[in-house]
Amino acid sequence: MAEKDKRTYVKVHDGLPDHPKIIEAGGEAGWLYICGLAYASRQLTDGVIPKRLVRRLTDGSNSEASASALVRVGLWHDGEHDCPRCPQAAADAYVIHDYTVHQRSASEVEDLRAKRSAAGQKGGKRSGQSRRAASAAEANREASASAKAKQAGSKTEPETETETEVKEKNSRTPAESSDDPPRHDVERVCKHLATVIEKGGDKRPRITAKWRTDMRRLIDIDDVTPDQAIAAIDWAHASDFWNAHILTPAKLREKFPTLRRQAAAEQRKRGSRPAGPQTAPETLTDEEMTDALRFGTR
Repeated sequence: MAEKDKRTYVKVHDGLPDHPKIIEAGGEAGWLYICGLAYASRQLTDGVIPKRLVRRLTDGSNSEASASALVRVGLWHDGEHDCPRCPQAAADAYVIHDYTVHQRSASEVEDLRAKRSAAGQKGGKRSGQSRRAASAAEANREASASAKAKQAGSKTEPETETETEVKEKNSRTPAESSDDPPRHDVERVCKHLATVIEKGGDKRPRITAKWRTDMRRLIDIDDVTPDQAIAAIDWAHASDFWNAHILTPAKLREKFPTLRRQAAAEQRKRGSRPAGPQTAPETLTDEEMTDALRFGTR
């Protein structure tokens, strides 16, 4: 059996070549941007790239000029920058803008590797037990043709436990198997998300117990009102990027703070007060945040 691929990957949406910032920076700078993503993912730097390594990332004619172009259009920052959404770094480094929003962070990669290792060890143990059981059953079949021996020989166990199965086991809660009637506010937001996904051309998803549990946590634990959640769904599915990501209540809950910041920033850009990358996000009331999310709807 072929060895499982252990490499890490970066996510790049198919509209990147036509992105206005890539077009403004130029083709060589665009390729440097891709190479920078690969370096940060491979080295687990959370988007930090030492300036001294820029020449080695690509074979472009002027890598320093390409790096300056990426900084100018906002795809990269200098290490000491004013962007409130990105981490600071040393003065001799660059920082990829919004790296951990779109890519796995170093801690997420390490957690994933640990889960895969644990699943592999458990699968190996079960595989050994299965082989020993099969050998014993074969010996019994040779010694006796009894039905009991055949039944014992037919019993098998799964050899491996996939990463998805591990995640599902870890995510189960008593609430997911509860027989309590669905809450009106939870059902309202779940049905809205399912309808928006269906209107986007995909098959209408089934509202499962996990959907209800994640949506209930968004409302009860994260203090997000149903109106705010619905506004966030509408704003995300009007975005060419986010409409492919916000497809479950779990993903909506994970990305809600990012959606909130981006919608607020868009509201400021379109409003009377200009807002640039150096303007820190203001604290919004519930009503203002809902308005900001709705304002971003195209």
